[in-house]
Amino acid sequence: MKKITLILLAVFFCQFTLANETDSILSKARNLVHDKNYTEAIKMYKTYIEKTNVKELKDVYVELANCYFKSNDKKSALKYIKEAITKQGFNEEDFIYNDKLDSELSRYALSIIYNDLEKLQKQYVSR
Repeated sequence: MKKITLILLAVFFCQFTLANETDSILSKARNLVHDKNYTEAIKMYKTYIEKTNVKELKDVYVELANCYFKSNDKKSALKYIKEAITKQGFNEEDFIYNDKLDSELSRYALSIIYNDLEKLQKQYVSR
């Protein structure tokens, strides 16, 4: 009985530690964006996506796309907007109402991928 209790406590502690670590990474990424250090923020966002157990990452993909866009890397910004669509269900309304998405990036991305939007959304639905 003691072994089971110790194992459960160890598992709980590990998950709690991992959650705190990933929350810290996301917080650091957002602080770097605030400081306009987009190159380092990009690294932090990618690390967060890789390490987190959180399933709802739509805003994180959008924030990452914003960093690329503000770094004048429109190709990578579009890549992460497409990933937000295919992996997280980002949709046409999100282009209009998502408060995390840079308005300039929203207009640009929608103008580029509008004709492929339905096809990209179907990839999300079929997952």
